[in-house]
Amino acid sequence: MSKKKKKKDLFSRIASYYDKLIGDFDYHSLKEYLDLNQNDILLDIGGGTGRASKILEKEVNQCIILERSIEMLKQAKKSSKSLFLIQGLSNKIPLKNNSVNKIFLNDTIHHIREQKETIDDCYYVLGKQGKLIIRDYDRSYFWNFFLILFEKILMFKSKFLTPFELEEMVKNHPFEDINIKRPNKSTFIFEATK
Repeated sequence: MSKKKKKKDLFSRIASYYDKLIGDFDYHSLKEYLDLNQNDILLDIGGGTGRASKILEKEVNQCIILERSIEMLKQAKKSSKSLFLIQGLSNKIPLKNNSVNKIFLNDTIHHIREQKETIDDCYYVLGKQGKLIIRDYDRSYFWNFFLILFEKILMFKSKFLTPFELEEMVKNHPFEDINIKRPNKSTFIFEATK
């Protein structure tokens, strides 16, 4: 009797060359939006190979990657020995309430099926005056249609949002301040302060 081999998801299959495929993290264009400091404990949800975190960790006290794919985390471990890596799901964050003061989702929320539950967990894990920062592609921008179509072809089951749909989702929690910023036409940066 042979064991059936479990099929890896696409991110696990491309983990070893993901960074080359996607390119460098564009920190300099985002620096002003992230508002990081040396006291921050940053949770990078869906941080994958550490492409962003290996740069962001230099700006904060502690950088934690929460990632579903063990193969992506293996790549993150190669890129930096000081990142704290957790395999897990974004809607079941295995951290204590009020334990981080910045949460960053970089081009990630559209890959998460349980988006509302993820926002719920982010709220509880964030400390007082902590910030939830989400950078993603705006579904309503015409040229993003091709990205959305491409992800459908790859069978990612992505759910792209507009920043206003995300704002409605976040309104279930008493965030003190919500801001939507536009670094360019195709993406938005959503920021909510607890």
